[in-house]
Amino acid sequence: MILKSLSAGCLAVALALPAGASPSVPQGSYTIAMSDNVTAKAVKVLTSGNGTCRQLPSAYQIDCYRQFYRRAAAELSRYPDYKDGRKALKMVESTLNAALKQYRDRSAAPLRSGGQTFKAIKPEGLSPAAEAFRRARADAVTILLRSQGPIKVHYERIAAVVDSAKVIIRSGLMTLRRFI
Repeated sequence: MILKSLSAGCLAVALALPAGASPSVPQGSYTIAMSDNVTAKAVKVLTSGNGTCRQLPSAYQIDCYRQFYRRAAAELSRYPDYKDGRKALKMVESTLNAALKQYRDRSAAPLRSGGQTFKAIKPEGLSPAAEAFRRARADAVTILLRSQGPIKVHYERIAAVVDSAKVIIRSGLMTLRRFI
């Protein structure tokens, strides 16, 4: 009797699924998220970006950060639970993209470093671009830290890296001001 009802239950589950689907395999292009591994990937990209970009000449740093924020957002894009985190990182990337378009120095040759190519901005655009970056990062940190629920701990880790870039940018601007 127990075996008969158990078999009927399994048959009902199998009939409820679409043909070829398995109950253990997620459907669609999204994956269930909120894992230390996903968070660590985004943190690693941003940390790597902070290290890479600070080594470049100031004129190329805005494009460098733009590319790393885009990559970090892409790391989160497949995970719907990280939707707000992705939006916060994309907001920073969009701000940097706008600064690059507004202040791009077309007379400067692109810089190739570590298999990547970076575009320069004009010297007079460095300070306003850095200020726009600072504001965008502050807004992103606010969005990340206002999160609630189980994702909060993951967003706090990402926010710490986003917020750590301010020291790097400030030191770069101080060096730049000595030359202007």
